[in-house]
Formats: sequence, structure tokens, C-alpha cells
Amino acid sequence: MIGAGRPQPTLPLLPMPLPEPPAAAISPAEFQLQLLRFITETLPRLDRRGRSWPGIDPGTPLFADGLLDSLSILHLMAAIEELTGRRVPDEMVVMKHFQSVQAITAAFCPIL
Repeated sequence: MIGAGRPQPTLPLLPMPLPEPPAAAISPAEFQLQLLRFITETLPRLDRRGRSWPGIDPGTPLFADGLLDSLSILHLMAAIEELTGRRVPDEMVVMKHFQSVQAITAAFCPIL
């Protein structure tokens, strides 16, 4: 009998997480511009409620007037991941990081 009487090593139930890819080389100014474009051009097309979307600037509150909702934030997080080349860590998904485009840029854009 192989290993009789000795504890057998156990394998982890879940595979080890893959390392994150390096951040994309994008300046904070370009990140902010691309994010504004996503919010003003792409999100309105994804909005099934047919709302009109006001123009925004980097300091516009994104949640105060109901501009973004729970579905919009998921699209926004996907855009952030695409722009940075990194996934958004769960611990970073807090309201303070999504208050405005300025806050998003400060929280997620790599400093070059």
C-alpha cells in the first residue's frame, strides 16, 4: 500500500490566481479623456431606459443625480480594466473611487 499510515499531501481546491498583466502605458490625461468619452458616448447607447445624458466634465458627480446606476458601474469597471490592462480589485470597488472621473483617475490610472 502506497503511503499507508502517512498523510497524503492535498492539492488546493482552486488553482492559483494568474498574475495580473502589467498596466497599459496610458497617461492620466489620456485615461481621463477616454473615460469621459466612454461615459458620454458609450454608456448612453447601453442605457435601456432611454434617458438623455447630460454632458459631464472630470469633476461632475456621477451618482449624485442618478447619472450612473448599478448596471452602468459594471460597464464602467470593464472600461477601466480595458484602459489600464488590470482588473479592478474587489477592495477598490467602493463609492469614493467612483464619485467622479477625477476620483476614478486618481484611484485607477497608473502614474507614469
